[in-house]
Amino acid sequence: MHVYVMPLKRFLACHVCEGNLFLQREIKMNTTGMSFLDLDWANKSADGAICRRCGYVHTFMGNGLQWLSPEQVKPEDLPADPLAGQQ
Repeated sequence: MHVYVMPLKRFLACHVCEGNLFLQREIKMNTTGMSFLDLDWANKSADGAICRRCGYVHTFMGNGLQWLSPEQVKPEDLPADPLAGQQ
């Protein structure tokens, strides 16, 4: 999936490899106090965008992201991918 960062009005590119396809996953933002009390389940969650190429996890709090399937995005709207077409 592609990630559109709404406050910036542009698509996300991986900070490590500049890929633009991501997997979505909920990430718990654990705190020491809640872990000490065995209440990890009560911590806030973040949206994780995991790069499909290199596995780097980008973490976002709040509602500033929009997840779009590749069919919904015009290729010319995506950031340049210097490794496109390479393994």
